[in-house]
Amino acid sequence: MTRQELKEQVEHDQFTDAITGAVDYARAHREQLIRWAGIAIAVLVVAGLVFWYLSYKNSERQQDLQNAFQVLEAPVGPANPATPWAKSFLTQDAKTKASIKAFSDVVAKDGGSRQGLIAQYYRGTLEAQNGSNSAAESDLNAVANTSSECAPLAKIALAQVYAGENKIAQARGLLQEIVNKPTDLVSKAQAQILLARLDETTNPQQAQKLLNSLRTPNQDPAVTRALDQISSQMR
Repeated sequence: MTRQELKEQVEHDQFTDAITGAVDYARAHREQLIRWAGIAIAVLVVAGLVFWYLSYKNSERQQDLQNAFQVLEAPVGPANPATPWAKSFLTQDAKTKASIKAFSDVVAKDGGSRQGLIAQYYRGTLEAQNGSNSAAESDLNAVANTSSECAPLAKIALAQVYAGENKIAQARGLLQEIVNKPTDLVSKAQAQILLARLDETTNPQQAQKLLNSLRTPNQDPAVTRALDQISSQMR
């Protein structure tokens, strides 16, 4: 290949042409490229700020929920002189009321979020324990009708409230929903055991039949122990 041929090949090399074209385009559209580069950087900055803000708010909601749990887990009795800063309550009633208020604060501030729904579930169970069935039904029903991790637990708690009010059909309906669609927190077998417990006084034969159907060779030991305990109570 002669020097002239080599020169012509280099002059028309595709890579070289592409680089030259890009440089020429950049020169001709310098202001436009600068503007788009600025927009791209701004978008990245905004995205970073949004991610930081969401992470911050989630941490804040988590702390709100943790504060409420500290009230719920506080001991009942005189304050310990060795730890005067530790929260305690003189009576269980005072602790229950304070816990309901603490979870209510989380619901009011973080309602609809994961932490808010957990707080609403706990408030509902406390209301049920305190005899406020109407308020408990409202809270537990609201959580049960979501796709949150607490939904099956709320259904179980609500079923217990309904059973206490002799609303057996409604209680069975909630438990059957879990049987049909179990979760990691509540398995199908666990929901069926609760159904058997619900039926043990009104339909003991059906309850025993259901319990017997759950006895399998590879059954979870915890489920087997629960079956044995319930069966002995039904004899």
